[in-house]
Amino acid sequence: MIGSLGLETFQAPQLIAHAARVKVDRATGVVRVTHFAAAHDSGTIVNKIGADGQVYGGVMMGIGQALTEGTQFDADGRQKNPHLLDYKLQTASDAPKIDIHWVDLASPNAGPKGAKGVGEPPSVPTSGAVGNAIAKVIGRHVTQLPMTPERVWSTIQEGTR
Repeated sequence: MIGSLGLETFQAPQLIAHAARVKVDRATGVVRVTHFAAAHDSGTIVNKIGADGQVYGGVMMGIGQALTEGTQFDADGRQKNPHLLDYKLQTASDAPKIDIHWVDLASPNAGPKGAKGVGEPPSVPTSGAVGNAIAKVIGRHVTQLPMTPERVWSTIQEGTR
C-alpha cells in the first residue's frame, strides 16, 4: 500500500555522487568533459545493462544541460533556436569515458526485490559536477547554465581583473 502512495521515495532515498574531469581552453572558453564518474545507490540492480544505459544517457543529458543546451527567446517570446543546427545536443562524439559504480544493496522500503528507480537520478547531479570541475580549473564558478564558451570565457576574464 505504501508504494501506491508514492512514499517509497522518502523511505528509500537514492544516494548519488558524480565527478567530472574537464579540459578548458582559456583563450576561447570551450569546455570538453574528458572523464566522468557516477556512483549510485539504487538498491538491488535487477537489470545491470539497462541500469548502466540509464546512467550513460542521464550523464550525457546532464553534460548537454551543463554546456550546450539552452533555449533562447527573442523579445516577443519566440524561440530563436528551434532547430538542431542552433540547439546543440550532445552526441556520441562528445561522450567522455564514463565510469559507473553501483552500491548494489537491497533496500527494504524500496520497490520489488529492494530496487529503486534509475531513470531520472543520473541527470540531476551532472551539471553540478561539470560546473565544479570547471571552477577547479579556472578558479571561479560559472553561475548560469548552460556554461557556454562565452560564459566560461567571461568568467575567466572576470577573474583576471
